[in-house]
Amino acid sequence: MDMKIWAKTIVEEKITRDLIYEYESINSEDEFVYHLQELCGQMDIPTPIATRVNFMHFVAFNNTRFKPRDFVESVDFDVLELEAVVEKKEKK
Repeated sequence: MDMKIWAKTIVEEKITRDLIYEYESINSEDEFVYHLQELCGQMDIPTPIATRVNFMHFVAFNNTRFKPRDFVESVDFDVLELEAVVEKKEKK
């Protein structure tokens, strides 16, 4: 089953760019980092340093956030937010 992440960069509470990224699954920190690198590449932004806390937040709460201090390079946004898109199942 394809899963989706809605990735968005935010400046002063306004979304400046966003992307719907599709993936198979995230079962480990390594997979999380791989998909983070892929979606940042598609958004043409630097990849942040992902910590275990980011991975655990994503698994537990379906979202995580990265601030400029989480990036080695400078960025033009206040927050990179990743949110798992939870598909609602249709009732039969």
